Amino acid sequence: MYKWQEIIDEFLTDIQVKNYTSFTIYNYKAKFKNIKDYFLSNNIEFVDEVTKQDVKKWIISLQDNGMQSSAINITTSRLKKLFEYMIEEGYITTSPFLNIKRLKIQKKVIYPLNDDEIRQLLKAAKTNRHKHIAQRDTVIFMMLLETGLRVSELANIKNDDILDNQILIRHGKGNKDRAVAITPILKKEMYKYDRIKKAKYKNDDIEYYFVSYKKTGIKPPTIWHIMNALKKQVKIRDVVRFSGHTLRHTYAHMAIRNGMDIYTLSLNMGHSQVSMTQKYLQTLKSDDFVKESIKYSTLKNLR
Repeated sequence: MYKWQEIIDEFLTDIQVKNYTSFTIYNYKAKFKNIKDYFLSNNIEFVDEVTKQDVKKWIISLQDNGMQSSAINITTSRLKKLFEYMIEEGYITTSPFLNIKRLKIQKKVIYPLNDDEIRQLLKAAKTNRHKHIAQRDTVIFMMLLETGLRVSELANIKNDDILDNQILIRHGKGNKDRAVAITPILKKEMYKYDRIKKAKYKNDDIEYYFVSYKKTGIKPPTIWHIMNALKKQVKIRDVVRFSGHTLRHTYAHMAIRNGMDIYTLSLNMGHSQVSMTQKYLQTLKSDDFVKESIKYSTLKNLR
């Protein structure tokens, strides 16, 4: 019989040895806590006691709690991985996930930020009464928009990763390394941040590029808290679902609008295949799309 926390701790150690990113490990740990609490509350004290019926009831409970299908798929994949690990180690012979399929996901239309909303957010970032925080948050927002980085990737940037005209992204999604360009407008603001940071922290040895008030790196939830705080200060259209992914979609939209080819965009975004980028763009809609569609009105252009 295998207790939940014992197997969870063993699995987390295993993926750490396999060099999973700190954010991925953090994500697994958070999901496992909720999973363990659910099954313990239903008197399933050992991992190997879980049956296929138990898994189905758990998924239904997630649905009843209003969790989106995409989030449920991510959560269930974590537990599925735990059982796969137990099979690899010879602890169990079969997984209760056998023949349990992922939930169908409804493709939602995603609206990126428009030019005015971006200007408002930039202005809001600069208004923090603490100069070093204002400049840090400005660079965070600009970097997300200028590079298309994931929030987790941005949080992991270290001082040594900043080169003259590019940023090295180490252990990105899929544990792949890549580089993204530092545009001149971003570089200018980074110069300011570097100067303010040096004066503020002097000889403190801080390896991460973006510094928290604890003089450590900034965690992804903190970055998202910063973005949410900025959102509250500006007027954003109701149709825009403001999130870290929205900023990434905004980067993709702006890149295509400004003439970037899809292959370069795919490399910048860290997609393993161009087809992933194409799927990414399929749900993207914007004011430009609406204006272009109106231009080609069937009835307006009757001859």
